[in-house]
Amino acid sequence: MLTEAGRIISRLKTANPDITALFERLSHDLSPQEKYDGRDELMRKMSKALEAGGIPRTIAKSMKRVFANSSMQDFDLFLALCSESIILYLKCQSVQTLLRLKEMVVSGLLLWLLNDAIKQFIESQHRIHLVLKAEDYNLSLFYLNSVAGTFVT
Repeated sequence: MLTEAGRIISRLKTANPDITALFERLSHDLSPQEKYDGRDELMRKMSKALEAGGIPRTIAKSMKRVFANSSMQDFDLFLALCSESIILYLKCQSVQTLLRLKEMVVSGLLLWLLNDAIKQFIESQHRIHLVLKAEDYNLSLFYLNSVAGTFVT
């Protein structure tokens, strides 16, 4: 369901002119209140699109915050796999995006955003641990630096 939700949001971002215009507006230098209002509007539209795509309302409402914030940070949920753990593959478009994602992981923001959505899937789960393997992060950063021709420490 997470993967399908990611596909719905990805299509929404590229095919819906209202969303495209909203992202364009949010990319400008806005006041905190304007950015907050834009994010709220984005969450409303994403929630409606998720529900229209067959995602149950309670799950769509908890996912909208995840997708709105990740979209504003310029990374996308590419794939979600479930086994003993839930593995999320996030697609970053640049080194700067990867560094923002790292900050979201380190600060706990990403875990906070995902917590409600994952609780909807796993009612018995009391605690969620987000693990980012150092070797995966370093390999991704090395690859993006090599492509971009820059070095980031």
